Amino acid sequence: MKISKNFYLKSPQEIEEFIKANEKTIEIIDAIEPQLLKHFPESKYSLEVCNDLGWTTEPKLLLNIKVNDEMFFNGMVDHMNVIYKEIEPLIEDILCPVVLFPEIENKNFEEIKMKDNSAVNLIARTTYFNNDRNGIIQREMTLREIPKEQQVKEIINYCSEHENPNLSDLLFDLQLDLLDVDSIIDELEEKGIKLNVEY
Repeated sequence: MKISKNFYLKSPQEIEEFIKANEKTIEIIDAIEPQLLKHFPESKYSLEVCNDLGWTTEPKLLLNIKVNDEMFFNGMVDHMNVIYKEIEPLIEDILCPVVLFPEIENKNFEEIKMKDNSAVNLIARTTYFNNDRNGIIQREMTLREIPKEQQVKEIINYCSEHENPNLSDLLFDLQLDLLDVDSIIDELEEKGIKLNVEY
């Protein structure tokens, strides 16, 4: 086992056992490292084995990225998505053994890391990809339950900020239910509000 000195190992023995059981792990980490240095040059990185992430009980190796509040809420997901796209050719199994996980500087998220509604878990879900048998990359997300009035407002704002937005991107970014969004779009268009959403 040879892991770059850029990564602090939170549980060396567990990590060694995990890597032995998942042969692709080192190859994936080696591919991720230059991307991390490119997108998160000021960050600190650590590795730890996790047996329960809320949406999967299969053991994962968390690659924690420590960032400041500004990065956490502005652009972190986009950077992580780019990184996963880069390593896509290495992901042969249905589930990637390595999950990028955000940490905010000077804040301890150990107690909320596994809670479904935490901001940390929400971002982790958005950056976790499955490679299905057709080779299509799928994105997992948690749907938000918010009043219809708020959904309408967020959909209108989203469409005003994105030219000809794709429906799947809108659903993913806003974390809203397809049937609700489809119904709202129809209602708005009946009222003469054209959103130009691409299906």
